Amino acid sequence: MEDFEMYSKIQQAKNQGFSKNATASNLDLNWRTVDTYWDMTPEEYAQKRQSMYNSGIDEYQNVVLQWLYEYEDISAAQIKDWLQEHYDEVFKDRTVRRFVLSLRQAHDLLRVKGKREFEAVPEMPPGKQLQADFGFYNAQRLSGARIKLFFVIFILAHSRYKYVVWQTKHFNSRDFVVALEACMQHIGGRPQQLVIDQDRLMVVKENAGDIIFTDEFERCKTRHNLDVYVCRKHDPQSKGMVESGVKFVKYNFARNRTFINLEQWELDSQAWLVRTGNGKVHEETKKIPAEMLLDEKPHLQPVIITTSLEPCTDMVTTPVLKNNTIRYRGNKYSVPKGSFIEHAKVLVKEDSGMLFICSVDGEIILTSPVASGRGELITNRHHQRDISESVSSLVEEVVELLGGTTQARQFIDRIKKAKRRYIRDQLTIIRTAAIKYSSDIIKKAMQDCHDCQTDSAVDFRDFAINWSRQMTIEEYEEITIINKPLVEKPLHVIEFPGVKQHSPDIYQKILEKGDA
Repeated sequence: MEDFEMYSKIQQAKNQGFSKNATASNLDLNWRTVDTYWDMTPEEYAQKRQSMYNSGIDEYQNVVLQWLYEYEDISAAQIKDWLQEHYDEVFKDRTVRRFVLSLRQAHDLLRVKGKREFEAVPEMPPGKQLQADFGFYNAQRLSGARIKLFFVIFILAHSRYKYVVWQTKHFNSRDFVVALEACMQHIGGRPQQLVIDQDRLMVVKENAGDIIFTDEFERCKTRHNLDVYVCRKHDPQSKGMVESGVKFVKYNFARNRTFINLEQWELDSQAWLVRTGNGKVHEETKKIPAEMLLDEKPHLQPVIITTSLEPCTDMVTTPVLKNNTIRYRGNKYSVPKGSFIEHAKVLVKEDSGMLFICSVDGEIILTSPVASGRGELITNRHHQRDISESVSSLVEEVVELLGGTTQARQFIDRIKKAKRRYIRDQLTIIRTAAIKYSSDIIKKAMQDCHDCQTDSAVDFRDFAINWSRQMTIEEYEEITIINKPLVEKPLHVIEFPGVKQHSPDIYQKILEKGDA
């Protein structure tokens, strides 16, 4: 509810005789909010709103106007930076953007963008360059639902020959390498240069020209002796023909096409490339790319393929919920503890009554029978354990916390032998106790475990608790007994206050009155 609408409804309810409590209940507002606006006049309300929206940037109106007149192409972001640089004032981006827009509209100061000059690029010689870029398309299923498909397109710069690979999940570094090597195998060789975008799948850091590539892509680059050219960030006009290729695939092949399964989609894509993408005369070269490829092949370098060229599986991407479960066909399936942090999304595929859940890198996280009903929660008790670290690393950490002695290692070995199924739980108990208590307590508890040859982490924890209590009692300071007499003088010297003695006749008279 907008502020003015809320104020108006509160005043309307007041005029109709409603109480504050009734107004708050009817408008679903806090009672304090109703109380704030209850006796407020329209003038007071307008003044309050003005003070609420006074950001302080109005003081710099003349300065900003001067900049707008002097520099016609200046942006709001640059004005924000200049205000901070020259006046040490920090405003929110939205505040500056709205303020600059209002000044431009009020003073008719349209922003003039600098024009970018372009020139025709000479045609690449045969076998010189291969360009690559990624795209996605939301295709429609037979059921009417949408599925997001991801693709990478490769274009030979000389012949304009195209090669496309589709997936139902985001590409990772290995997927790109597999697609690249499949492309080189398809066209019959490798070019001298590969042009790519500054995508995180290939590029870690630009590093002032000494580009750092991802490990997977670096190995591929070295293996094939590729000269890689990286386009500038956020500059599609520097990517050449590949940007047009992405649009060509999306709007000439994918648009209005029904998705049945990934295998059929790939077959349709390949047929479209043969028929149209590489089979029709190109607008620029006025030649057919498939025919030009025959002339370009002799100029390509031989290539040795070492990665597996298995087709991408038809898997569906689904998010991991914060309670470490996923939803699939009306049911919830538990995934290992820590998956919500480690995997924002996972891949899901159903095959022969089994549900396969994989990471985006293709690693299988778990398999589970598909539930027959709906609204069920299919859990696995092992998923409640923290699998972010291996048992072996946890063992080494616990042994180190216990002092790294032979006794400590023997103790852990006994636990592993007796309680192998619960070893992680046992180690977690020991680690918690070892962190909580001092090294002296841990040594004594460890000695007790050695003396009785126990194989239980609970015994170790109990020994540590017992020693902690004993050491706490011993730390109390000894109380000094002061032998100070209760009185300052001997009893025979003390003067007691006198007591008034009554005559026996008085008691006799009282008794006589009682008898009467």
